[in-house]
Amino acid sequence: MNGSLHRKANSAERTAVRCSLLAVLCSLPLMLWAAAPAGGYFNSGVDLYKAGRNSDAVDAFEQAIRHKDRTPEAQDYIDRIRKETVERIRNKALTGINKANWQSKYYFMNEVDHRIRVGVSVQEVFERDCVNFRPGAVDALSQLAAAFAKAEMAQFDVEFINELSAETTPDPTLIAQQENAVFSYLSLASRGILPKF
Repeated sequence: MNGSLHRKANSAERTAVRCSLLAVLCSLPLMLWAAAPAGGYFNSGVDLYKAGRNSDAVDAFEQAIRHKDRTPEAQDYIDRIRKETVERIRNKALTGINKANWQSKYYFMNEVDHRIRVGVSVQEVFERDCVNFRPGAVDALSQLAAAFAKAEMAQFDVEFINELSAETTPDPTLIAQQENAVFSYLSLASRGILPKF
């Protein structure tokens, strides 16, 4: 009698396992089919990006790349999101200046009490730890000098903006050399007497 009860239990267990396995196998194609968004992965990524959901957008664009859904554009969006994220983190580290309102990444200029206040980014204008101008810095300084030349009688207050965290102590000798380089360039360029090479 014990032997027949044992066999019935095994038969019932096998039936339950078969039903569970059948349910999983039947739902698997449905789960895989439901995973793809209606407009495609790329369009879904664009919608998520526009909604400000960058992490989800990157996931969608990575899926688009895997499924060959507008691969180059998807990679461009991923690169853009990464760049914007780095820029946002960097701007949070700024010491009291919001770069979103700057005229260029090199400087900002605004008028306060009939004086023109100018801030120049040390990190954007100079190569790291030296007085060499970075690519694009001379063009930006030339634009600034042109603004100085147009406003002959205006008073300008120029300050250097250090975008590194306050924990980093800048070298005072290097800062003096960088200030001298910028002020010399602005002075010569605004008067139109830069040497010709």
